[in-house]
Parts: sequence; C-alpha cells; structure tokens
Amino acid sequence: MNPRMSLFALSMAIGSGVLAGCVSTQQAQSPADQATAVQRIRCSADFSDATIARVLSGSAVEYVEPLYKGSASKTSNPRLQGAAIVIEPARGETAEWLDRALECHQAQQLVAMQTGETVRPDPSWLQSSSVQIEVTSARDGLRIQLIGGSIEEAHTILARAQALGAQSKQEGPTAGVR
Repeated sequence: MNPRMSLFALSMAIGSGVLAGCVSTQQAQSPADQATAVQRIRCSADFSDATIARVLSGSAVEYVEPLYKGSASKTSNPRLQGAAIVIEPARGETAEWLDRALECHQAQQLVAMQTGETVRPDPSWLQSSSVQIEVTSARDGLRIQLIGGSIEEAHTILARAQALGAQSKQEGPTAGVR
C-alpha cells in the first residue's frame, strides 16, 4: 500500500472511532429534560403564559379542525395527526413569535408537572411526550398546528383543542368549532 493510501486509511479509522465515541456518549433526553433545556435557553418573560393568555383561555380562537395526513381514496384513509386552531392575532403578533411562546408554554407546563404543580391540560402539551407546534399565517389569522407522535396523542390533542374552541364559542358568536 502506498503511503498516501495508508494515511487515508488511518485518518478514516480515527474519524470513525471519534464519530462512534460521540454517538455513544450522547444520552437520550426525556421530555422533561428537553423542556428544562428549552425553558432555560429560549424562554424569557417576553414568552410567558401571560402574553398568550387569550390563546390559552380560548378567547382568541376562531375555529378548530382536525389535522390529517394523507388523503382518502379507495385504498387508503387519511391519518389523524392532531388539530389545527385558527386564532385572531393580537396587534403585532407574528407566527414566529407565537410559535416560540407556545413552545415556551409547553416547556413550562412539563417542568411544572415534574415539580408536582397542578397544570391545566391544553392541546399544546402532553404529559408523556412533546407536541410538534407549527404556527403559520392564515389570511387574517394565525393557524396553530399541533401534531402528536401517535394516533392516541392526536386524539387527545384534538379533544383538548375542541374543548378550547367550545369555550370560545360560549364567549362570542363568531368563534367556534368547525
């Protein structure tokens, strides 16, 4: 083997060993550990529950709908993923800001549960896993997509979202569940 090839083989072996070592030293984090890290790094008073109280109470909800993946055909059915909640945004509220505020709320709820505090269930968090949150613009509103990791989680998210939408329906004539 020429010296160049042996140097290449040696560097590949070392690189593989280092990569394997890095992979083996990483530990899987629980949802509570992830929540603590998110809360510590990304969340400030600007993203507190008080700033999104109208979303959490349901008063900003315009409507709620199930969120499906796939389409119905003769050979397949769409799969429930969670819920989509369309809200009326507050003045100056952006999708990016609301996304982060909901992620901080999710982290705060999981941390509070771990410390034994009583927390009110809402569609943006689950006790046993993380809810994927995606907020986008939806014409005059903001669309919050809440996606679970399993069909059971999707049903829980949808039921909580519909309860939130029902609260808003009681509070105003234009809001509700679709």
